[in-house]
Amino acid sequence: MTSALLPLAYGYLRDDLLGASDSDSSEDRLRNTARSLGYELATVFHEPSPQIGTLPPAFVDLVQECRRAAAHVVITLRGHMSEMAVCRMVLLAVLDVRAGAAVHEVEV
Repeated sequence: MTSALLPLAYGYLRDDLLGASDSDSSEDRLRNTARSLGYELATVFHEPSPQIGTLPPAFVDLVQECRRAAAHVVITLRGHMSEMAVCRMVLLAVLDVRAGAAVHEVEV
């Protein structure tokens, strides 16, 4: 018997918004959300603090991986793509244009 593989989704979290013990539970929330949407969560990209510069480095890695894997879904917690040097709208546009990926934000 063969089982169908689920399409991949990737996660994105900012470490400065997570408490020391929140990382595992936050990743579990992203994984559960991915499953409920019909995706398999592949990797969660963690953005270290501070987020300065044009595009945050883990975000750039996320975009490249979405392109490489032809993954079109990114799951994050609400607020994790906000209040950085680059505004949220630019980050969402980069994911859309460069990787064809849409973002699903999970309520905190």
